[in-house]
Amino acid sequence: MKNDRLIFLWSELAEIVRINCSTLNLVCDEPGDLRIETMQRRPFVTVRIQKEHVGLYVLPLYYHSDILPLALHSHKSGKSTLKFKERQEVLETEIEQLLHRCQALIKAY
Repeated sequence: MKNDRLIFLWSELAEIVRINCSTLNLVCDEPGDLRIETMQRRPFVTVRIQKEHVGLYVLPLYYHSDILPLALHSHKSGKSTLKFKERQEVLETEIEQLLHRCQALIKAY
């Protein structure tokens, strides 16, 4: 784990992902690193603590950038990464919405 101070933020994001991706394969669930794959064993979403942020890596977003809710645009970094630095930044409803949109596109990426 690159930054122990971000464990509470990671925990909050990881719980949102776990709840909303419960029908997918949980590959890794260790403090600071949560990875979920599709049933076809393709990466779907990862929540990982980095040096200065918690990254939410959403693979379907790489191929379908138009599904990102407007409220999350300020967190986007790269093609499929969302960065969060503080718990107040977590927009649970929008993240849930993004995850549901991504699951609808599983066969399209």
